[in-house]
Amino acid sequence: MVSKTYPISRAIHFINIALWLTFQGCGFVWKNTITSILQLEYLLLSEHQFLFANLSHPLIILGVLGQILLLVHAFRRRWNRALNTLTVSILTLLVAFLVLVGFLTQQWTMVGMQLPFLICVCIYFFFAYKKTEGKDLR
Repeated sequence: MVSKTYPISRAIHFINIALWLTFQGCGFVWKNTITSILQLEYLLLSEHQFLFANLSHPLIILGVLGQILLLVHAFRRRWNRALNTLTVSILTLLVAFLVLVGFLTQQWTMVGMQLPFLICVCIYFFFAYKKTEGKDLR
């Protein structure tokens, strides 16, 4: 079922772009310093001298791959709903981890930075799995 592609709706195009943009707005608060996802990825990439050690960090692997797949799905005429949902789910796990860290450290700014992405995820699942008149809108 992974190889099935369907014509993509305009709503899914815009939702994938919104997911990518709101993922860029997600961030991390450490010692009252706000760091965005892009800055955090850059810091992790420049941390070690060995490129493999930098690229093997889960935030780098999952974050960068997820962002690339979101953009690929945003600009293709056909889409694979299962692969796009897997991409959104992986990015949601990363953001949910940041929300959990925000709750545990009581950094409400950090929790608030993740909310736009989580709202877009809810909108994505609504439109991606919406049924009308007994037919799937894909």
